[in-house]
Formats: sequence, C-alpha cells, structure tokens
Amino acid sequence: MDFQVDARIQEYTVAQLEQIILARHGDPIQNLELFKDSPDEANKLASGSEDTVATAGEGATTIFYDYFPPLDPFENRPVAGQLHATNQVINLRTYENMTEPPEIEPEKLKWSKTAEYDPWTQRKMDADAAAEAARIKAEEEAAAAEAARIEAEKEAKKKAKEEEKKRKAEEARKQKEEEEKAAAEAEAARLKKLEEEAMKDPKKRAELEAKKKAAEEAAKKKAAEEMLAALPPRKKGGAIGLFLGGTTREYYGLQNCTPKDPYLLIPKPKIMAEISDKGKIADLYNYKDDIAKCGGDDEEIMICKDEDEVYGDNGFVLILTDADKQHFIAHVMMGNPLPPPV
Repeated sequence: MDFQVDARIQEYTVAQLEQIILARHGDPIQNLELFKDSPDEANKLASGSEDTVATAGEGATTIFYDYFPPLDPFENRPVAGQLHATNQVINLRTYENMTEPPEIEPEKLKWSKTAEYDPWTQRKMDADAAAEAARIKAEEEAAAAEAARIEAEKEAKKKAKEEEKKRKAEEARKQKEEEEKAAAEAEAARLKKLEEEAMKDPKKRAELEAKKKAAEEAAKKKAAEEMLAALPPRKKGGAIGLFLGGTTREYYGLQNCTPKDPYLLIPKPKIMAEISDKGKIADLYNYKDDIAKCGGDDEEIMICKDEDEVYGDNGFVLILTDADKQHFIAHVMMGNPLPPPV
C-alpha cells in the first residue's frame, strides 16, 4: 500500500479493508482482490467477507491487494519510497474489545488527487479540446478571410465607381471646354468680321463697341458666379455691422469707399496697433479678440461700407471670416448688393 493506517487491523473485516482501500485511492478501481500472506490465487480472500483479518484465512499476518488497471492512473500519487515524506499516518479509531466493530471514519481516508481524470481520459480530452480549438480557429480564419475578401471586393467596386465618375466628369469637362472654345472662336470670328465692317460705318462701330462691352461684362459676371459657387459656405457671425467714427474712417481711408468699390482690406497689424494705442476708446476695441483670430493667409481684415443698410444702420460691416471675405468680393465683382447676413 502507499499509505499507513495506525489501527488494530486484526479487528477489521475483509469488507472493511476493501472499503479503506477503495476510499484511500480516491477514484474508482476495478476488480479489487485481497490476498493473505502472498499474492497467490490460492491465498485470495473472499470479497466482501465479514471475517476479520484475525480469523480470515487462518489468521493472516500480511494482506496484499491487487486491482485493475495494474498502474496507478494518477500521476504524483505517493508511493512507498515517498510515503513518509508525503503521507501522514492515518489514525483510525479502534476498540480494545471484540464486541463492537471498529469505526472506518471515511473523512480520514479522502485523498486529494493531483489529476482530475485518469491519463487515458485526460489524453483523449486534451486531443478533443485541441481538435475543437483547431476547428474553431480554422472557422475564425475562414470567416476573417471571407470578410476581408468581401471588404476588398467592396473597395474595388467603390474605387471602380469613383474612377468611372472621374472619367465621365473629365470627359464632360473636356467636352465643355471644346464647346466653349469653339463658341469663343466663332464669336471672335464674328466680332472680327463686324469690326472690319464697322471700320467703314460709325454706327456699326458704336454697336460693335457696345457688344464688346456687354461680352466683357458677361464674362466677368460668369467668372464671378463660378467663383461664388466654389466658395466655402458662410457661418453665422462672420460679418457684423458696426459704427465707425470720423477719425477712425479717416485713419483707415474708409471715407473713400463708394457703392461700386465699397470695401477696404486693412492689414491686421495696423488695426491691432490702433486698438493697443487707444485702448477702450478705439471703435474696434470690442472686436479685438475676433480680429486677432481672423484675417486669413493674407492677414488682412475687410471693412465694407453698407450704403443700403443690409447689416443695420451702423454704416459699416466688419468681416471676420475668410469665407465671408471671399463672398463679399464675389458679390461686388458681380455688381450685386452686399451678401445678406447668415
């Protein structure tokens, strides 16, 4: 045995010894057999016998046992060579007389196994778990590959669609350029012919000059419309109506603004210097933080004369965003009134 029992073993029955051995192993064992004195078939003790060790087999002095499987299915179980270092002696309660049976005390016979399953079962479980893990991994990799394929297919379709859109847009642009070029050449030829004819006729010459001027105005307006369509959207608060006193108007030259040329682009450092010099009495003092943050790449602030009082009755408009600045310039180029507040 791989354990010691401190008890009056002679008082235990064969059945009780079997109970101790089965409990001590801590796992099911099959075909348990007990032998007296030597593990020979002739010395086998009857399983479940109520004979005590003292009376079984004419007074056995040594009991052997065997079971199936012949090897211990659990690794690291204490064996004879390790017994005293790893297993404490089991003390079972016994009696001095033969009238009462000894007490088995099963809780003392429990042994903490180092393995949950026998090696054969554990190996099979490990193999099954590895196979399942491999299957799951293969499925995940296949799913990931399929998702990647679908995503790549979507990206390819999207790219192809964008390229087709660009191609059509480029074709349309080229066609429009060719049509405009042809129209411009035709108009130039027509105007040249009219000019040649007008050289001999003052009336026709005047008509030609009027047509030229109208064509130039139309081209200018078209350029302004295209510019306006390409501008970034305006935001609320980008242009603010404000009052400027006579001294401020003269300092910046705003008294020279006209309805046809209503704005000035003033260097931001000049405005900030005036605010710094005058402090709170400067007309633009309350807008110093907004002015410090705007100006665009050219660092110029637009102030526009508001003849039509589009932004109130203050007389001028302070433009605080580059987008609004570009909108104001485009509207003036087109000959339109100032763009209305957002």
